[in-house]
Amino acid sequence: MHPLETSTPKEWLARLALDFHVVSPVNTASASATTTAAVGASFQTNLKHRHLGPLRIQKALYPEGPALCHAIIVHPPGGIAGGDRLEVQLQSQACTQGLVTTPSAAKWYGTDGILPARQKIEITLDGQLEWLPQETIIFDRALVDSEITIKAGAQAAMLGWDHLIFGRHASGESFKTGRFAQSLRIHLLEGLIWHDRVVLEGGDALFDSPIGLRGHHTFATLWALVGEPQAWTEPLVESVRAQSPRIAWTVLHPRLLVGRLLVEPLKMKVLLEQAWSTLRPIVLKRSALNPRLWAT
Repeated sequence: MHPLETSTPKEWLARLALDFHVVSPVNTASASATTTAAVGASFQTNLKHRHLGPLRIQKALYPEGPALCHAIIVHPPGGIAGGDRLEVQLQSQACTQGLVTTPSAAKWYGTDGILPARQKIEITLDGQLEWLPQETIIFDRALVDSEITIKAGAQAAMLGWDHLIFGRHASGESFKTGRFAQSLRIHLLEGLIWHDRVVLEGGDALFDSPIGLRGHHTFATLWALVGEPQAWTEPLVESVRAQSPRIAWTVLHPRLLVGRLLVEPLKMKVLLEQAWSTLRPIVLKRSALNPRLWAT
């Protein structure tokens, strides 16, 4: 992991470093009976974390037993403004099981300046990880530059999603000006297997285009990475499509299934959680148990 450094005078930096690692043995009597993966586990996934600024871990929880660590990332200021820089460096060591979520929506605020708000997420993955943050709201006049990079080993497995809402339409605000740019990359040992690049200007014609968002102001991307020697076979993908037909699913690599969802915001979360419930037993060999935080 990179050392925690300080901000320059022109920017405000918050950084969080996470390290999921194995501690063994544990008292298996404390393992939850709600999932088959936790029963009889002879190890515990522990979480080390360091922070600079207000980006931090609220608590490490074990609602599904000691093998799986739930981590809640909190950002007390609630939003990210022009000139701000947020960085997350996450390491998932071999044999670990981690789930990362957030208690509320992330917000990219509008700015009258020229400095963009920046986010950089780097994930080094050798264990199992679920990256399941709440939605991200991009305010009008926001300037955003976001990078998410995942480097996965041969046995690594991951479920992740990214849910974007442009503007605050319930308050009569649309994303008329500003710029949102995001790169999502997944690397395996063989090299880069997926680079998803999104660049949307305020008032972009792509919001209404039939080859763009087709009149929607929100969309989500899901990815499901399986560990070797498992692969996404056609019968397996068809079973996912049958259970989540509103999502457009594509196999981009024998190990990687990607889904894209265009729907109104009130239906988005329900459909994402349904897809996660379908994918979790396939990718992680663990039955679906919603984090309690999602019900609040």
